[in-house]
Amino acid sequence: MKTLFGLLSCGGFCLVPALGLADEAAIAERVASFEAAFNAGDAAGVAAHYSADAVIMPPDIATIHGREGAEALWTGFIDAGATDLDLTTVMLEVSGDHAHEMGTFAINVPDGNGGTMTAMGKYVIIWTQDDAGVWNLNWDIWNNDPAG
Repeated sequence: MKTLFGLLSCGGFCLVPALGLADEAAIAERVASFEAAFNAGDAAGVAAHYSADAVIMPPDIATIHGREGAEALWTGFIDAGATDLDLTTVMLEVSGDHAHEMGTFAINVPDGNGGTMTAMGKYVIIWTQDDAGVWNLNWDIWNNDPAG
């Protein structure tokens, strides 16, 4: 990950670390808008964050492919009553037009008794930058932490 150390080690005038920081900021914005779309109940908006050839590997569900598959997946979660997605990036490293991110999530889901519970877990995302310079989720996998 490009850091302040990288900027300091070249006197603060390095173009490459500055570009890396811009990419990191752009990805952080995409993470925030993904979260906002989900929390607004906008499955199409969530799916728009994926590349056309995305591969999504949710827990206990067959692998999902592409934006249409992403929209169907997220529609299912939203329709089932999942709300209040909170994503936290733990690590992000950019390398050219690819980046990998590791993070944690919390989401409120129905508890089966008429209430809700908070599910928590971790995720790994491979981001790719398209020809227009937009960062998209290309590979997305997550799993839940044990309850308790």
